[in-house]
Amino acid sequence: MTEQPLTDDVPGDAQSPDTAPAIGRALDLWNNRLGREFGPLSRRQRRALLTLHDLSVSRPTVRVSDMADRLGVTSAGATRMLSKLEESGYISRSRQPEGDQREVFIGLTEAGSQALRQANEVYFERVGQALSALGAEDQALLARLLDKLTNDNDR
Repeated sequence: MTEQPLTDDVPGDAQSPDTAPAIGRALDLWNNRLGREFGPLSRRQRRALLTLHDLSVSRPTVRVSDMADRLGVTSAGATRMLSKLEESGYISRSRQPEGDQREVFIGLTEAGSQALRQANEVYFERVGQALSALGAEDQALLARLLDKLTNDNDR
């Protein structure tokens, strides 16, 4: 049996009414198959630490409200999540002495960076295992399409 590229299975009309639900179901299934725990972190904790890492690359300080906006949660929801991460020693919180005392800044600790590295190793290994069902050409196509979707949505 010869392997067919993904493009043969994708409807030509991107606005086809069956495309979005089919892709959505497939993404949900794949996400569930990847699991909920990645080494020392849950899926949500990994996402939060990854977001904090990404935000801290582009700005010197990260506020709780920045995290909440990026994660699509309320400030209260972000605060609860960050409290658990702080208890685990993965993040630190601080206020600027001369700044607005309502603003809380967060940073990734060395333990948080290590936990994120470990979680990413597990996560990427599972993604790689799932992708092994595809040939190299289809993997490259999928990578390009996902890149296009994420770059188009980052505006």
